Amino acid sequence: MKAAFLYAKEDLRLEEIGLPQVQSHDLLIRVLACGICGSDSRMFFNGPSSRYINPVVLGHEICGQVAEAGSAIKDYAPGDLVTLAPIVPCMRCKPCSQGQDNICETAGVIGCTVHGAIAEYIHVPSQMVQVGGVVKLPTNINAREAALVELVGCCLHGLRQVGIEAGDQVLIIGGGPIGLTFAQLAKLMGARVISSELLPRRRELAHELGAVEAVDPAAINLKERFGGSLDRVIVATASVPATKEAFELVRPGGSLLLFSGYLKGSSLDMQLNDIHYRELHIHGSIDCTIKDFQNAASLLPQLQMDRLVSDAYPLDRVVEGFRATRNPDAIKVVIEP
Repeated sequence: MKAAFLYAKEDLRLEEIGLPQVQSHDLLIRVLACGICGSDSRMFFNGPSSRYINPVVLGHEICGQVAEAGSAIKDYAPGDLVTLAPIVPCMRCKPCSQGQDNICETAGVIGCTVHGAIAEYIHVPSQMVQVGGVVKLPTNINAREAALVELVGCCLHGLRQVGIEAGDQVLIIGGGPIGLTFAQLAKLMGARVISSELLPRRRELAHELGAVEAVDPAAINLKERFGGSLDRVIVATASVPATKEAFELVRPGGSLLLFSGYLKGSSLDMQLNDIHYRELHIHGSIDCTIKDFQNAASLLPQLQMDRLVSDAYPLDRVVEGFRATRNPDAIKVVIEP
């Protein structure tokens, strides 16, 4: 089989390797589509960080078909359309025992500490099968949108942190794939969604996907427009200035979600009394639990995730696909082995 191994900064090599052996409780998945996440792109352009195995096959936004099921597997069969959760939790540590398997103390991470799916096949170990991280999908689901279940799951997990209620006024800062997914989910929950995004095409798409307003933060003063009136503010960008401004936009008693991963060493100067006296609720969010992932898969028919896919490349053009993620017109780039 062919797999794309990242060795160093912009050193991505398509190599031929043997098919993984399938044990009695394992699965072998033929990859149909794998999205390039922002973290994948960052590792390609900057080089993999120390937490990654080296070389590593990136890719954790996965849709595929079961190619082979171990002899003890009863719930999956060759031909089943499936998607895979990104985390392989132990289900024994304290976070796992409290339903926080997304922050498992010893988790394997697909495309990071475990080889991912920018390849023709991906091996699924028994542990992942046993915890419910392999989710079967209806055969009429498009493989491209199915690959984005992981993205839906992560955003769904984030929204659970802030507790959106019907009628809430929610501002989403950033209109990339994450922001556009948040917009769809928040609308589904009954919120009045406002998107803040610099790029015109993304503002247009945010509006089409349910935002009642899509504003250009370079053209209007967000503080003057919304100052302290928003029930929830979701920061779906790694911009520190945008994050600082977000604190000024949420109402007293409101919630703020810091979703994006920031550059290492990023910090924010702020007045702590602003949090105390305004009773702000600040949340972080990383990845998604197995339950969030399963729920995300069930929500897929109510979303328009395929509209986020702007580019698709075959595996033999994988480097071109990674470079396309830097194109301002790109939203979500997918590799289709």
